[in-house]
Amino acid sequence: MGGIALTCTEGNVTACVVGGAFYVVLDGKPLPHCSVFTLSQGSKLQIRPGPWGSWCYLAFAGHMDVPDWLNSTSTHIGSNLCGRPLKAQDVISVQDTRTLDGVSGQIFDPISVKPPKQIRIVLGPQDRFFTAASIKSLEDSAFSLTADYNRQGVRLSGPKLQITQALDMPSEPIARGSLQVPGHGDPICLLADHQTTGGYPKIATVISADQDKMAQMRTGDSLRFKIVDVETATKANHIAQEMGVKLRQQIDDMRMSLDQKLWNSNLVSGIIDDIPE
Repeated sequence: MGGIALTCTEGNVTACVVGGAFYVVLDGKPLPHCSVFTLSQGSKLQIRPGPWGSWCYLAFAGHMDVPDWLNSTSTHIGSNLCGRPLKAQDVISVQDTRTLDGVSGQIFDPISVKPPKQIRIVLGPQDRFFTAASIKSLEDSAFSLTADYNRQGVRLSGPKLQITQALDMPSEPIARGSLQVPGHGDPICLLADHQTTGGYPKIATVISADQDKMAQMRTGDSLRFKIVDVETATKANHIAQEMGVKLRQQIDDMRMSLDQKLWNSNLVSGIIDDIPE
């Protein structure tokens, strides 16, 4: 949410910004959300929070020159494995750069990943640890995202979920999207960098199709949960997978040059009959 400002000091490289609806400005000119563009020497790129979304991603057509660990160049901020967060005056070196001629502009409409106001959940695996009133309030009440929020998880504020049994269950593997409830009664939704095991009861799990969308919500955003069964969750995941395939095809189509787009377009429409003599 802090944003970033970069200056291209040398070379040329095509880049892309995707994710939430962030403001992207290149050399003083605004670009569409989720767009591809080319940076050249002297180019100035600014990215800052826009109308919605907590996360966006800047990618270069090349390979960033950073150390790797276990065949990964990701940085895990909690442990500082494989690097550290960027800071002012850092230099990012990109090797084997490519520029894609004729490819620029929006690659897809980010509205497809905009978080809804309702998030679907499947009860369990420890919903038996909670009162019937807590289960009901989980679906009937509004929750908001607190400032206790990072890639590991987000604490939610709302009605306290009362646990009926002692918090002495053994630690067990945890899935992304789990809504675990410590003794204070506030559910914590575990996100991409969640821990591997935990001993707090989990009242429900956000379904796979809604996890990425919930992760794009911001501190202070309000949501409601809807309890669904496993079959509904599975169908929703299949639909999300199909939408992902269509989205990737849309991105591939946008990568075409103008000539290729013209060749693949129907430039004549509306003819329904032969022209009379």
